[in-house]
Amino acid sequence: MDGPAPPFSLPRIDTEAEAGLQEFLHDGPVVLVFAHADCPTTLLALRRLAPAAGERIVVVAQETVPDAARLARRAGVTGPVLADVAPHQVSQLYQVRTVPTAVRVEPDGSVAGVVEGWDRLALEPLVGVSLPDEPPAQKPGCGSRTVELEYRGGLDEPEDMFERGFSDGLPVVPPTRDRVEAMLGGRDPSGSLGTVPPVHGEATLERVAACAVLAGCRPDYFPLVLAAVEAVLEPSFNAHGIGVTTQPAAPVVIVNGLARDRVGLNSGMGALGPGFRANATIGRALRLVLSLTGGAAPGGLDRSTLGHPGKVGLCIAENEEASPWPPFHAELGFPADSSTVTVVACDAPLSVSDHRSRTPEELALVLARAAEATWSPFWWPMDDYSLFVVCPEHADLFGEAGWDRRRLAQFLFDTAVRPVAELRHGETTPQVWTAPDEGTVHKWTSPERILIVCAGGDAGRYSAVFGPCDGMQTRPVTREVQWTT
Repeated sequence: MDGPAPPFSLPRIDTEAEAGLQEFLHDGPVVLVFAHADCPTTLLALRRLAPAAGERIVVVAQETVPDAARLARRAGVTGPVLADVAPHQVSQLYQVRTVPTAVRVEPDGSVAGVVEGWDRLALEPLVGVSLPDEPPAQKPGCGSRTVELEYRGGLDEPEDMFERGFSDGLPVVPPTRDRVEAMLGGRDPSGSLGTVPPVHGEATLERVAACAVLAGCRPDYFPLVLAAVEAVLEPSFNAHGIGVTTQPAAPVVIVNGLARDRVGLNSGMGALGPGFRANATIGRALRLVLSLTGGAAPGGLDRSTLGHPGKVGLCIAENEEASPWPPFHAELGFPADSSTVTVVACDAPLSVSDHRSRTPEELALVLARAAEATWSPFWWPMDDYSLFVVCPEHADLFGEAGWDRRRLAQFLFDTAVRPVAELRHGETTPQVWTAPDEGTVHKWTSPERILIVCAGGDAGRYSAVFGPCDGMQTRPVTREVQWTT
């Protein structure tokens, strides 16, 4: 906020008598901490600020007096706590959009600084004390209750969401309380899926639901969003590395099973988008969780040099009906009649056209040569995963010849091999530099690093390969969709 600190008077929880801003400025500067009880970041901040800062902070709780007192007890606050009851006029005066928000006010009434959310390095100079050096060092805040009042009063403008930073660059649906509750479908909003790297904001079900609303999901999509978030939070996926790398890496969501029809996912013509709400919004919801709760926002902690359009969100449904192979998830050991979500960290897709091959060997050679160029034409071998999306016409050629996924993957692995001498250019691996000239190197370390799904329309011989991500040991993760609470 700009200008002098607005004067105010609010009831204290210990006396219920009103206290004004001026009385707190008698002994020097004061830090107003705007808070409410429904925000986990508020509790974290108060529990660390209160012991260190003592009377230097004045908590302005967007609660009734009894609820503000309960918040103080939970957070261990012994200093002044004021109750800014609805319609939270003081919070509105201070333009509070996020809690916690800390505002330093100097004795002359000037505002010397503002910090939103939990940010230890920014809060220490603001408050003038050392704070506990323990993770997380940063954590996004929650929506202020003034925002809820604005929504209930009819404010529902995409521009407002852009101003708050609740967007991926595209218009979003404001997450009003009614919309979030509808998305939750009776689930406990405080339930947690864990913390989201890199800043380790907590993925409460309420926050995930808010991201699903922002993305434009319908409530019946929410079980798939939850499964996708659970999958990326699995340590083997390495969401931290994916979130901060300079690579153009993005999570691709693959859906199998009954969920495809249940929520209207497209697995046919235009399977990689656009045009279908479920595909577009489920992938987008996952990405918003990573950027808004995890802090992996482009230009911030997300340092991707170029990025790629799939980083907005990409959800693929396998065209199981057109595939000559068992469903992708069935080959992973899940029941064929179950529904699963698989997340794979991928580079941008490369379209592969082949309308003339008449044997599986010819077609597989084309796919292998296309994959050789992904990530780097010389950085071989890669202990990372490539995702092949094979169109039905191409898949039929393999199926009619009796090639299953395993045989196709083995052929791709065996074919994507080059002499060492051809790989000694520019960016290449230590293995290539130390190998004998007459040696050969494969694109991947094993055929198990090749993933194959069938998707797309039944006319047109176009497949695609998503290049791998390197150096982060990211692994695909599959989670079964849970339809009930």
